[in-house]
Amino acid sequence: MHHIKAHLQLVIKMLIIALLLTPFFVEAQSNNNSKKCKEPDENDLINFSTLSGVEGSIDSAKGWSKQDNGRWLSDENRIPFMDEKTNKSTSPERKLGYDNFIVIEMRKLMIDDRQYNVLIKKYHDGAYEFPILKEGWKSYKSLDYYVFSGKKLAEILPNNIPWNQRYTVNLNVFARGTIKQYKTKHWEDILTGQVQRVENAETINDWNLILAIFPIKNGDKEVCRFRMIKSFNDAYLPTVYTAPDNWKRIFDRSFYEVDFYKFKAFIRGAEENYIKVDHDVTMVRDPYHNYFNWGVLKYKTGDYPSAINFFFKALKINPNPTDFLIYSYLGNAESKMQKYSDAIGFYNKALDLEPKNVMDYSNWIKNYYNRGVTKFDMNNMTGACKDWLKAYELGFGPANDYIMEYCKDEVKQTSQNER
Repeated sequence: MHHIKAHLQLVIKMLIIALLLTPFFVEAQSNNNSKKCKEPDENDLINFSTLSGVEGSIDSAKGWSKQDNGRWLSDENRIPFMDEKTNKSTSPERKLGYDNFIVIEMRKLMIDDRQYNVLIKKYHDGAYEFPILKEGWKSYKSLDYYVFSGKKLAEILPNNIPWNQRYTVNLNVFARGTIKQYKTKHWEDILTGQVQRVENAETINDWNLILAIFPIKNGDKEVCRFRMIKSFNDAYLPTVYTAPDNWKRIFDRSFYEVDFYKFKAFIRGAEENYIKVDHDVTMVRDPYHNYFNWGVLKYKTGDYPSAINFFFKALKINPNPTDFLIYSYLGNAESKMQKYSDAIGFYNKALDLEPKNVMDYSNWIKNYYNRGVTKFDMNNMTGACKDWLKAYELGFGPANDYIMEYCKDEVKQTSQNER
């Protein structure tokens, strides 16, 4: 009986405590619900960085290094060590070489409304599980990235090529980082996140990159030697590497060498995607094309809502453009956002504006192909095949792949009608 009485007293105490605390929990729950239901204000939104696709790349180059015995040694996509003993080592760490790469890419990065380029070097990497014992080597792939102003591209490769002259370019890197084992991670998101932290002054960039370039022309042979020199983000160090007296020695011990046309395509591919825009619309002589260029810029970096917004601003200034491209971009942007009906409408407008310039004709034909893809996404196979057949008939070869895969019945029907 004593135990039952004690138990009842304990239950009563717990109920009293629960009743006393209930108002606090109810209020807290109410506050949490109110936060969840709050609509985001425009001022609460963050401007995220957006990374483009590959605009230029180098996937093969010969790496050279001068050995301690005076001889030069080369390897594909790898700079050998500069002493013969180390190069003969069979350890997995030494096999990586003094430097190596899988591919060097150039991409575009938008930070708010500013254009940057990103030089990305992907390479073979690894680490020992037991570093002191040099045991348990694990191979993986890493990447280094360097973010710099797109205006630097003109310095890397001027229009007038300085043949047989060494020169260096200080990239004044805005942000730099390394991503280990990028194959197992969403590295694009990691990269843009790290750059955003630099932009928000949450972290400081301590690194820089100097590009050393040596375009060589010997008769009909044209090659380009280059080096990527890591440096601290210091005002003095770049002056050492970029001083003319030091240029002669930069290529004395090691470098990569690639056919010049490959290096040119690597830089020019990115340079062609640098779009001239003006932030102050009131100072622009041609606001229509300025808004159009902003739209193209946003489209190329995957920011489709902003692209559409800028294209509409351009159309508000000039509701009756004679160039089909603005409607082509609008069609693509709307299709990317799965607004297929709107996309079809813009493709129709683009196709109504058949170009008078022959040079624009191949781009205009692509509207048939793209409209076909959008109809395919809408499960309109008859309409899709009709557009692909039209595109192929007008000379757009890639449409044939879709035709052979999805439009065999339509091809048979067309053949029967022609008979």
